Amino acid sequence: MNPPYQVIIVDDEPPARAIVEVFVGRVPDLTCVAVCANAHQALDAIQRLKPDLVFLDIQMPEMTGIDLMNLRLPVQPDIILTTAFSEFALKSYEYAVIDYLMKPIAFERFMQAIIKFKDKRLQLSDSVGWTAIETTQSGNAKMTQPDDNSVWLREEKRILQIPYEDILYIEGMKDYVKVYLKNEMIMTHLRIGKAEELFPPPIFVRIHRSHIVRRAAIRSIDGNLIRLINGTELQIGPLYREGLKKFISALR
Repeated sequence: MNPPYQVIIVDDEPPARAIVEVFVGRVPDLTCVAVCANAHQALDAIQRLKPDLVFLDIQMPEMTGIDLMNLRLPVQPDIILTTAFSEFALKSYEYAVIDYLMKPIAFERFMQAIIKFKDKRLQLSDSVGWTAIETTQSGNAKMTQPDDNSVWLREEKRILQIPYEDILYIEGMKDYVKVYLKNEMIMTHLRIGKAEELFPPPIFVRIHRSHIVRRAAIRSIDGNLIRLINGTELQIGPLYREGLKKFISALR
């Protein structure tokens, strides 16, 4: 059996989400890693989980499935659209989606779409939008995203693309993080543990239970104190000192 393909389901209607989740559970080499009620949740889940396939509803409040596909996402999973409106069928082909499923979705029709998805993956087409195959320790192959050097963050109703080079450091505050840029601060609903997945090493390094810094933004290190290029001073937590040594050889 092939390694499980990671799947995200996006639909604002609970019954529609439940049907697709049941169908995914019937296919041995598919695993559902997230179920999202709107496109904002989906954007966060796609960034964090890097799925292989997304079942995406078109008609959703605030941000539609089409709106989500129009964003320059840092990862590019394959898409199977789901909708109750046939008038979107023609438009869907502008986005090179795998398939277009009309609600209510029959299992036989669902499997036809899955077969198309698997055929595409087996061909390892360049059009998939991924650039490498990474072998994990277990020996499984996992598709990895290109190095985009940016991250998408949601602040209230805005969705922002932030280049890594503009970020100085990230501060955790329970269920939120503050992302400090060169000229502004952005607050987003995200725990700092999850933020580590969005701000990966070696570009970023965690120095404290509340702080992640971009390495290139560090000007100097004095004992347990880090001074950034904008003059901000941050403490190095004792639990993170050894990890910091792996990236900054000047630290003693």
